[in-house]
Amino acid sequence: MFNIYRGDCLATLRLLPANSVDSIVTDPPYGISFQGRRWDYDVPPVEVWAECLRVLKPGGHLLAFAGSRTQHRMTSRIEDAGFEIRDMMAWVYGSGFPKSKDVSAAMDSYLAGDREVQGGAFVRPGVYEVTAFLRAARERAGWTNRQLDELFGTNGMAGHWTTGGSQPSVPTLAQWAKLKEVLGFGDDVDDLVNSLAATAKPEPSADGGGGGRFLQTLQRSRHDCAPAGDWGTALKPALEPITVARKPPQGSATGNVQVYGTGALNIGGCRVGDEQRWPANLMHDGGAEVHDCLGDASRFFYCPKATRADREEGNDHPTVKPTELMRYLCRLVTPPGGMVLDPYMGSGSTGKAALLEGFRFQGCELSDSYADIAQARLEGLAPSLAAVA
Repeated sequence: MFNIYRGDCLATLRLLPANSVDSIVTDPPYGISFQGRRWDYDVPPVEVWAECLRVLKPGGHLLAFAGSRTQHRMTSRIEDAGFEIRDMMAWVYGSGFPKSKDVSAAMDSYLAGDREVQGGAFVRPGVYEVTAFLRAARERAGWTNRQLDELFGTNGMAGHWTTGGSQPSVPTLAQWAKLKEVLGFGDDVDDLVNSLAATAKPEPSADGGGGGRFLQTLQRSRHDCAPAGDWGTALKPALEPITVARKPPQGSATGNVQVYGTGALNIGGCRVGDEQRWPANLMHDGGAEVHDCLGDASRFFYCPKATRADREEGNDHPTVKPTELMRYLCRLVTPPGGMVLDPYMGSGSTGKAALLEGFRFQGCELSDSYADIAQARLEGLAPSLAAVA
């Protein structure tokens, strides 16, 4: 009833027959470097979606989760591969915390973190560590500050980059990369240079506005005891978009359904609430915050975020989706007895949902540890599936 393929999904997809799966339901990498994971450095490329298109039956649907910041990139690549973009669903939830820096509250450390040096100037912590490192690297390489200035077309800047006295300066990231190349040093202080570049203080504009005025506003908020989060850097996450795409049908939608069984959505099997309302492109977790915002929660399908029961023992995957949500999505786009494919299977939530709905399943997973978890989860369904049968 299911197959798990280990390894790169693009290589696996190329081995699958054309027009062999009925639907694709997947939670791919969002391209936001989630928790610093290497697999999340970018959204999947067009080549992967082109193979998804090839293996789907004509009219087959693709549902792909995305991050709110990178959904446009995900959708564009899916469309560039040849899919029709049919809609965007949104799964709304009340839980979750903003990944935001409280800029107002950070003003104390932002200002007090400077170190006063001769002449009344202030230098950020870590700057002298960088200048000392660069000075030693310059001496090892046999370069002079004048030669560095000639290389960069600057007048005396190299002296600020390598000084142990007043007015030290840290190169920009582009300058640092070039210095690393010509002086031949390692990455010992790369993290520190990146941190200093990220916290470089803006210079006030000539008219006293811009960065200077904004810093004054933050200071006033701080001294006025403004509520936490008066100025921040991000909104609270409250939804995940899902791209709804379809492989172009052959001929009319009706004719395509008659030949391949794909091309239509299972409206009857996904009606919502006691009143059997038409399914919408909005879903939510049923939480109090969402209910307060939306009112009558029964108008939309709802499912809470993944619980401990969803994860099951030993599942440490960071982005597990709730089983009921994935069952709903599989049911919406898969004909009876159809084959569901997930090229980014993770710990197998789509596969579990597909099997519980009576579908067949194929999944690809690059990580052996997650593939092991998925294998155990799907094999563990055998008793419950036998009972249903």
